[in-house]
Amino acid sequence: MLDVQDLHKRFGPVKVINGIHLTVAAGQRHAIIGPNGAGKTTLFHLFSGNHKPDRGSIVFDGTPIAGLPPHRINRLGLARSFQITNIFAGLSVHENIRTVVLSRHGVRLNFFRRVARMTAVNREAAEILEQIGLADKADRLAGELAYGQQRALEIGITLASGPKLILLDEPTAGMSIDETREAVRLIDRVTQGKTLLIIEHDMEVVFSLADVITVLHHGAILASGAPAEIRADPKVKQAYLGGH
Repeated sequence: MLDVQDLHKRFGPVKVINGIHLTVAAGQRHAIIGPNGAGKTTLFHLFSGNHKPDRGSIVFDGTPIAGLPPHRINRLGLARSFQITNIFAGLSVHENIRTVVLSRHGVRLNFFRRVARMTAVNREAAEILEQIGLADKADRLAGELAYGQQRALEIGITLASGPKLILLDEPTAGMSIDETREAVRLIDRVTQGKTLLIIEHDMEVVFSLADVITVLHHGAILASGAPAEIRADPKVKQAYLGGH
């Protein structure tokens, strides 16, 4: 699903991504972990088109995407969330999802076509709200939701674009223990059978969701493998998991 070869990115004199090779198989749940400043979010920006690489290739589902703008990459089937909640706060919860469904279907608003009458679009939005557990909040303004619910809505927005690959950047950041547990259950449920690439600091979340874990350190891959391999790797223990 994703094939990355010899990827490089610097900002001025600072090398942030330094020769990364990475593959993500279709249907895999792949976590990227590493200390602050390791380059994790920059990597997501490169995959989603927010940054252009200085060198290297990114091939998504057979299509080279390095340097393409974000909207074109999204149309190919790659969708992401962000560290900071990214929703339409002034729209209702239902309208947040419906806006993305409309965009995916290439529908534009005009005076002769009332969105409220578009039964198929509304039904699809309602089904996504059921998936993310916000059906009873459909008419609430998104900005009025609790923090954990806003993060769930952002995952719903990601799903509404019909992605082949879902990128989640710190989906449980700032959550309480109970909110984190609920978020893990949600992510586990909605990504069944899908391809997931997730950045996460909470190791309980990582080890409960991931099939494969890749560890970034100083912009390069320190280790990559099954959770048990990563947990036992002495280099990872020293660099990230506390040295014991």
